[in-house]
Amino acid sequence: MNKTNEPSRISIETVNDSSLEESRAFLRKHEDFSLFLLGNLEAHGHKLTAAPNSGNFKLIRHGEKITAVFCLTRRGNLVVQSEISDILLMEKILIACQEEQLSILGLLGQWDFCQRLWNLFKQKAIILNDTFISKEILYAVDPLKQIRSDEPNVRFLLPSDYPQWQPLRIEYLKEEGLPNDLLKHHNHDLFLEKVKNKISWGYFLQGQLVAMADLNAKAMDLGQVGGVYTIPTHRKKGFAQSVMRKLVSDARNVHQIRKLIIFTGETNHPARRLYESLGVHPLGHYALMFGNNNSPEDRLGGGPKKGENR
Repeated sequence: MNKTNEPSRISIETVNDSSLEESRAFLRKHEDFSLFLLGNLEAHGHKLTAAPNSGNFKLIRHGEKITAVFCLTRRGNLVVQSEISDILLMEKILIACQEEQLSILGLLGQWDFCQRLWNLFKQKAIILNDTFISKEILYAVDPLKQIRSDEPNVRFLLPSDYPQWQPLRIEYLKEEGLPNDLLKHHNHDLFLEKVKNKISWGYFLQGQLVAMADLNAKAMDLGQVGGVYTIPTHRKKGFAQSVMRKLVSDARNVHQIRKLIIFTGETNHPARRLYESLGVHPLGHYALMFGNNNSPEDRLGGGPKKGENR
């Protein structure tokens, strides 16, 4: 990332109908690192709604050129993509987020930029304690280069699969160390939305869901893989690999996805071996950073929860 020597020319705008396409074009230019922003924009629009992953999108201009787009979601995640790493810019982002009157509990974006911004949050006591910090390796998969896969035990999940999916989802979050911050009905709504959009897959063994994966973001001809999990007693049997092969095949044939993005922790060697078996290539590092603070506001409407993650 470049540093600017002209901080006085930095300005922040709320994305509106006039700047929406310009903002989307900026994110498309950085599509490998911007899928959470693109996905939220496609799913919820550029304004805050009742949805946990919605938020007011904002852009930063350096002169006339957009150099950053960011959004603080209702659930407290700040998702940011920036071409410039400048402390004044980061302070402006913080001020703009504080104007939203939503808690900042997480930060997602390119590793180097987010590491500096997270340190600023801690210096300003916006974040009091880290609860989860992960330097993720970002991979790209070209579905067109993958062999068509027919996996008889893998299918799209259905609404009726929720009682099996929900405990596996909780175990996945625990194992990864990720915060389980959604209320029960929000979690159910998220599942039903994925099912409706056919972006959630499962491996079934005699009717039991034993492995799963989904797209945690989808926008235009791009998709981002997440939630890859296998029940511990069924690991090392190739079930996750079968789910991934089917996911990649359906991404191409059902969703016409041009590129899949996958990320996993730098030290998660089993997951890295799984993804690298698909012929991925690394793109860089992505930050997943979560913490807590002493803000009393409850951004999801369930009452104040001091110290709640993300």
